[in-house]
Amino acid sequence: MLLQTSAWTGMLLARSVNTSVAEAFESTFDGNHPCALCSAIAGGKQTEERSQKELQLLKKTGDLKFLKWSEPAILETQVGESVTWPSFLFSVATRVEVPPTPPPLA
Repeated sequence: MLLQTSAWTGMLLARSVNTSVAEAFESTFDGNHPCALCSAIAGGKQTEERSQKELQLLKKTGDLKFLKWSEPAILETQVGESVTWPSFLFSVATRVEVPPTPPPLA
């Protein structure tokens, strides 16, 4: 919706330069003069609706299938094989200064 609103705003601004504001408003919202961004948004909406319908159809027919991994996600090591771990630097910087105290109240 935000993208569509910005497209309408851009259309209104661009069209009001050459025509009156009323004509720009009418040509923007009549649906007969879409800009490139409006056409792209409409195409995206159609694609999304089509994929939603396909998903609902798959749910109804029960054709949803789960994939089985052909390789394990975590590789097992052989017995006796050494595993190198990344080196970590375990040093902590300490602060030795005393925090400043607030000035005395007058």
